[in-house]
Amino acid sequence: MRVVVSDENIWPHLCDSAELADRAVELTAVPFGDRARLLDGIGRADAYVGVHFDEECARAAGPGFAFLQVTAAGTDHVALGALPASVTVANAYGHGRSIAEHVLMVTLAARRHLLWRDAELRQGRWRTRMSDPTAPLFATLPGTVVGIIGLGHIGRAIARLSRAVGMVPIGVRRSARHRDTTDPDLAWSDGMAALDEMIEACDVLVVACPLTDETRGLVDAARLRRLGASGTLVNVGRGAVVDEAALYTALRDGTIASAALDVWTTQATSGTAPPSPHPFTELDNVIMTPHYSATADNTYQERAAEVVDNLLRFLDGVPPRNTVRGGVLS
Repeated sequence: MRVVVSDENIWPHLCDSAELADRAVELTAVPFGDRARLLDGIGRADAYVGVHFDEECARAAGPGFAFLQVTAAGTDHVALGALPASVTVANAYGHGRSIAEHVLMVTLAARRHLLWRDAELRQGRWRTRMSDPTAPLFATLPGTVVGIIGLGHIGRAIARLSRAVGMVPIGVRRSARHRDTTDPDLAWSDGMAALDEMIEACDVLVVACPLTDETRGLVDAARLRRLGASGTLVNVGRGAVVDEAALYTALRDGTIASAALDVWTTQATSGTAPPSPHPFTELDNVIMTPHYSATADNTYQERAAEVVDNLLRFLDGVPPRNTVRGGVLS
């Protein structure tokens, strides 16, 4: 099996795999930006491993191309519609705990006004109830309701960690058909029809769903108003799930209390490009991070282990884990 790998983060772990070596899996590393080599490699390959796979890549696939392993949770960077129906596509995780810890960290930071108290003290201003009776108070975690949009690997990791520290996780997912109050990870879960109800019930709204035609702009101005003036939005899914212009306005005007954003509608991979055309940097109630919540020290090792397992499963005629579409080799 000939495999082209464009994900440089998991490449060293794949090279170290004795299982792949024993099965004579031929691995070739090609940077995604090296287009000529990449397209030539895809034309000769049986499988591809990487985050991105655009229409040009899909057109380059040869007759033997059968398996696309995406090394991320989402497939919004993959031209699924341009791929032959015979190609099996799977995604990968290995980062649920890392993102869940990020959500907990920024939730605490936002709701305890950590960065703003830090900035004030750097200017010599001691703003506590002992020195300033108007200083805002904050709530501790127990009883804080966390509403999660998307209950896949990431959403469930967020729910489990939230529950472990006394928060009350609730959630919605596309596949649910009825209210479930027996889930060990959540106080209740339901289908997307319950989204507005969930937003009105929660203190912290976490976006952890993929970007699709159905989820683009899902959290709009009306839903931010439902979250309310004491609410916090945390986005670790995809930037475009939230109406970025509406979010900026809501934060500026106090429609919601705060936000923590790890994903953006436009995202630079290098350089010093601003994360948004809207001036979030001028706001003091938003925590901004550069899509780094998944990149813990063990993320790529765990993700590579999933990829190795899927390549071997596919070779053995067993459906890969986390299949987005397709089956196995004939």
